[in-house]
Amino acid sequence: MKSKGLVLSCFLFFTTAIYAGEPAESQRGAQGLLPFSLTVGNGGTSPLDCQATTAHWYSLDLGRVAAGKKISAPLWKNLASGEVIILNEHQDRMPVQRIWCGAEGQSWQTRSEVILPTGRGERPQSIALTCASLAGSVACRPD
Repeated sequence: MKSKGLVLSCFLFFTTAIYAGEPAESQRGAQGLLPFSLTVGNGGTSPLDCQATTAHWYSLDLGRVAAGKKISAPLWKNLASGEVIILNEHQDRMPVQRIWCGAEGQSWQTRSEVILPTGRGERPQSIALTCASLAGSVACRPD
């Protein structure tokens, strides 16, 4: 029984020592990242809702787009990793998994996904789209 306690104590000691050397904070700010933007215009008659999912499965509301209006979101690109980044209010880097726009109240079910520049070394270009809700789905086209 004592040997199990000793093994557990050793495991906890070495595991804690390994993790103690890792930085607790994520990277912050845009230093070393390339800026670009996403602009979505609503070319239809009903409101749209645009959202993003980050690597931590956290959804971010990019905004509501009324008919005839536009929204814009600043994005960042890490050329080395290919990650597209959104900075939160604390300037934490939040890697983006996907961005979509859909009909307000049903954005996921009616979504049109935005193609992001995720290739390593791929320099980002700003993205400008016009989207509209049509027959239960949303369609987007480049401006």
